Amino acid sequence: MLLRSMREAGVMINLIISSIQSLLGTYIFEGFALGLTFLETQLAISLFCNQLKKRYGFVIRILMMLPACIIIAYLLAILNTEVPSLFVRVTCYLLIDLLNLLFLVVCWKGRLEELLLAFSSGLAAYQVGNKFYPLLQNLNGINDRETLSLVHSGSSPIEEWEWVLFFAVRVGIYVLLALAFRPKDRLAEDKRVRRNILFVSLITVAIVTVLVCIARVYEGESAALTVVVKIFSIVFGIVVLIICAGLLTGSEKERQINILNQLMKQEKTQFESVKANMDAVNMRCHDLKHMIDKLEGKLTESETDALREAIRFYDANINTGNDVMDVVLSEKAILCEKNGIRFSCMADGKPFTFLTAAQTYSLLGNIIDNAVEALHYISDPDLKVISLVCREQDGCPVIEESNYYVGELTFRDGIPTTRKQDSGRHGFGVRSIRYIIEQYGGILSLKTVDNMFFLEVRFPKQP
Repeated sequence: MLLRSMREAGVMINLIISSIQSLLGTYIFEGFALGLTFLETQLAISLFCNQLKKRYGFVIRILMMLPACIIIAYLLAILNTEVPSLFVRVTCYLLIDLLNLLFLVVCWKGRLEELLLAFSSGLAAYQVGNKFYPLLQNLNGINDRETLSLVHSGSSPIEEWEWVLFFAVRVGIYVLLALAFRPKDRLAEDKRVRRNILFVSLITVAIVTVLVCIARVYEGESAALTVVVKIFSIVFGIVVLIICAGLLTGSEKERQINILNQLMKQEKTQFESVKANMDAVNMRCHDLKHMIDKLEGKLTESETDALREAIRFYDANINTGNDVMDVVLSEKAILCEKNGIRFSCMADGKPFTFLTAAQTYSLLGNIIDNAVEALHYISDPDLKVISLVCREQDGCPVIEESNYYVGELTFRDGIPTTRKQDSGRHGFGVRSIRYIIEQYGGILSLKTVDNMFFLEVRFPKQP
């Protein structure tokens, strides 16, 4: 069944080739080579466009661009045939690359660096697929200039299934490389990333087009040189794909660091606001205590107790020996009280004075906020408890937090998944915690036991 399908496909390909031959006439070889180069490269590029958006009228744009590009490729084939020089050959293939880039820009929408990343990756993937098949021919003692067969020389006719195998191997390589190296995340908007991608694009075009074109002219003089050139092209293509993937990974890390820095700045501003508010509230609470003392005897006992309870709710009474820690823990204690959560806190803030105010506020704030979010889904009031311990253990500053949770807690990249509907900044609370800890060479440990979640932060001994 498979063999019959391959034969039928091969017959169809032969008919197409015969039609192209009658249409192109004496320029069949160059016309086929340049046209196929354009189509295959564009196919490889499109496989790396998963992060790009299609432009309005995408199909119409393709239907308009394809015949125009094929016609230009045919005109270049005429030029390359009539003026057989190295300069003209290099120029023709550079113009084919330009056509591919133009096709990409016309049909897909994205930032310049995103378009260039897809272009460079596709060009590199094409180079691997384009050289792998003829390399197999050369290793089998077959001259790839004479035939596309893998099993016999150019003197024998090409069977239908061999056409299918020829295209299947090349397209299969493009697909596999795209699955392995195409971008999974969006590029960060960064000048350095844009500059690096532009540099990689220029180098890729220069080496793939210029050097390979030059080598193609002379590789027929030596079988060994032919094999070496093809191996170099394949290795170079894979290296470019690895570099492009590395640029994307570095860009994603940089994006996350930028977000964390923005969050840290916001939290610093928030801390300063909270501290000012806490100071004002504490002053008012102090004044109200004196006023209640003066009113005692004029109010009923229940009224006095109610007023004292209201003041106690807002009166910051957490003293850790660390002013910043006092502020954040007092704020979170009020948050827990409002949410019906019992906040058990034993904190010695002196071992943590090496942290900046923003780091202390962000670290403890995110730890407690994550616990409050987890307890939001618990209905049993006896389980709505957060336990926090900040202390020094064997000379190392340690933070330990535990709380109950319900449901199944899963981890992604070592970070608990969020239940929030807006998950655009999923995990940045824990990432912020980890980012601060790693700046001091500390360790973050997260684990679950039954329905208990445990977090431990351990910093190294401080000088």
